[in-house]
Amino acid sequence: MFQPRHIITKVLATVMGACAMVVAAQDFPARPITIVAPFPAGSVTDNVTRVIAQSLQQSLGQSVVVDNRPGAQGTVGAAYVANAKPDGYTLLMGSSVMFVAKQLIKSLAYDPVQSFTPVSGVGSTAMMFMVNETSPIKSVAELAKVAVQAQPPVTMGYGSPSGQVAAALFGTVTHSQPVPVSYRGIPQAMTDLVGGHVQVAIVDISTGLAQVNARKARALAISAATRYSGAPEIPTLQESFPQAAGTLETIIAVMAPAGTPTAVVQRLDRAIQDALARSETQARFQALNTAVLPLNAEQLTRRIASDNPNWESLMKKAGIEPQ
Repeated sequence: MFQPRHIITKVLATVMGACAMVVAAQDFPARPITIVAPFPAGSVTDNVTRVIAQSLQQSLGQSVVVDNRPGAQGTVGAAYVANAKPDGYTLLMGSSVMFVAKQLIKSLAYDPVQSFTPVSGVGSTAMMFMVNETSPIKSVAELAKVAVQAQPPVTMGYGSPSGQVAAALFGTVTHSQPVPVSYRGIPQAMTDLVGGHVQVAIVDISTGLAQVNARKARALAISAATRYSGAPEIPTLQESFPQAAGTLETIIAVMAPAGTPTAVVQRLDRAIQDALARSETQARFQALNTAVLPLNAEQLTRRIASDNPNWESLMKKAGIEPQ
């Protein structure tokens, strides 16, 4: 019995398309790769992306371009990559809260998990509560007292989804209502803190310590479960407020559009893991006060699946509603 011609044509097209994808994967990469950093230049995500891009160029023998597309808590850049051709030539440097972005933004143009294929975990960091060096506040406990009594309320700037969660969690556990001030990126929040335009900023450890060392800002606490080895004098938020259960440690990871060929993902994964194993890459991460977190594609998939419920729980505890 003969099959209708259109069915045969469709089958042939599918087979030819699959063969073309296999050939393309075998030749990958045949042209420059773009990694989208969804936060501004100077942010920890941007800095990490540039380290990885430079290392990948050595491993893959192709140019790797960093494309900053900040906005809407990283979802502008994420949406761009989610809608890119799934061929491995357009990648995203994502981070923890971006994977549960539906808890922050009601109408996303993509699914924060299903629209991507995990490639490699590369690093992790935590958030730091900062005040201007001239501020009389010396601890996060003092900040809590001020935040409860202040009229007008304390202003608290952040430039990342993790910062937003940390700010909301601080308000919940201290029974205060600081005014949240959202920025396109962490560097802008830090600039306004140093300039006296906001009273508190919540930034990544790398950005925060740079300003501490420059004597422009003072660190009050970090959001990790334990003190950071690079600045052991800075306490955790939980030390003053045990009710702030749960840690806010952000993973930084390379993601590809959903549907990217497995062979391409594996090629990228191997190259990234090789880059992270190099002493020069590790030294640059250390200079950025960012921990190296070498997770392969399978490990990263499991980590996202286990981390997301924790972030959703923290968002719920902090009273964050999708906007």
